[in-house]
Amino acid sequence: MGASAVRAGVDRAIGLLCRLVLGLFFRRIEVIGRERLPQASAADHPVPMVVVANHVNGLVDPLFILGSLGLPARLLGKSTLWKIPVLAQILDLAGVIPVYRRQDGEGGASPDAARNRETFERCHEELARGGIVAIFPEGTSHDEPQLQPLKTGAARILLEAELRLGPLGCRVIPVGLMFEERGRFRSRALVVVGPAIDPAEEVELASRDEPTAVRLLTERVTEALHRVTLNYGSWEESRLVERGAKILEIDALELPEERRLAAEFEARRTLLDGLDALRRTHPREVAAAVDAARVYDHLLTSTGLRDEQVIATYPLDRLVGYLSRMALQFAISLPAALVGLLLNIVPYAIVELVSRRFDDEPNQVATYKVFPGLVVYPLTWIVEAIVAGRLWGAASGLAVWIVAPLAGIVAARFVERQETLWREGVAFLRLRRKGQVASELRYRRQAVGRRIEDLVELWAEAQAYSPDSRRA
Repeated sequence: MGASAVRAGVDRAIGLLCRLVLGLFFRRIEVIGRERLPQASAADHPVPMVVVANHVNGLVDPLFILGSLGLPARLLGKSTLWKIPVLAQILDLAGVIPVYRRQDGEGGASPDAARNRETFERCHEELARGGIVAIFPEGTSHDEPQLQPLKTGAARILLEAELRLGPLGCRVIPVGLMFEERGRFRSRALVVVGPAIDPAEEVELASRDEPTAVRLLTERVTEALHRVTLNYGSWEESRLVERGAKILEIDALELPEERRLAAEFEARRTLLDGLDALRRTHPREVAAAVDAARVYDHLLTSTGLRDEQVIATYPLDRLVGYLSRMALQFAISLPAALVGLLLNIVPYAIVELVSRRFDDEPNQVATYKVFPGLVVYPLTWIVEAIVAGRLWGAASGLAVWIVAPLAGIVAARFVERQETLWREGVAFLRLRRKGQVASELRYRRQAVGRRIEDLVELWAEAQAYSPDSRRA
């Protein structure tokens, strides 16, 4: 078996592992635009790609490139990651390419330029083979509500590869990552793939003026990433957009239900497009809408309720049917869930203790749940299997080793359903017993809706009187 076949096998195994890890940590992962990924030509020539993505969830972000999108990409990672035991071996196995950043130099010293030249050359060779290089061009994971200024590395790698080894026909693939609650176990995530960028014009320009070509391509990448991410002026504005998008599209529900993140993304994207323009022309109206959303959001937080619960009518027949289904699911899964809780409570507690040290860094919490878990859980299962084997025989040890992870999945889903039932039950009773609170919430929701509708009308008027519309 050749080296390329071995590498392909390793990539497939890593992709499968990433999908498994993501499937365990996230309750649902949605993907928009998977069909936009370039396919090999009729002559089976793969299209070399530079994948660029936003970076808001630490070391969990790369898992989506390898797992959810299934791309056998060579990721770029900061060199300091190789100082972490176990992780360094995982990075080498995955073929991650180290980047030596100026801020990571020891004692403030700049990194060895020759080592970064080697990094670039490895990327060039990968693209020349028709491979994929994945970069997070913001340079570091962050907690800001908008995309951070992009570094030029992605553009430089692509253009240099085309000039040195081309023509290669490289494409840039923008990928946006959106999380419901980044650090919460069993939350949801969304991956948005944007249209591929053909850098042919910049490649042609680079042969005459490479710095200008790098700048122009970086600007195109920035614009493309803005289209596949949600970028807010502030976190308060993000709450306005979140509330406004739901209020505009949903007036009432029978029972509280989650909208798909893909639908929420499109609704928020549309609202943001209008806000970007109105923020300059009608700042007072935007500020009033932000303030109304802030009041409603604060009231929701203080009462422990969600928007979907506020507008739910809870018809008796639907409510009884929902409770009956939940009761049946509980009864069926309870035995396996108890076994899973017993076998996994210790590693769960250890991982939670580790992750709590990073509560003040929301973009790192998931990292310190997922990666320690990759070590702690298997070690615990091995220890439990050895103990069971010594106490009750080898067959019992093997059974524990097999059952522990499977029962753990059942337990996670059981706890998830129990938390959902408890949350919805408390919300139902709170809204029924405290009619004044419910009325105030609905009034505040309507106030936000009126403000949003005013902004929509202003945006429609601006569009109607824009130069483009008059020419049409």
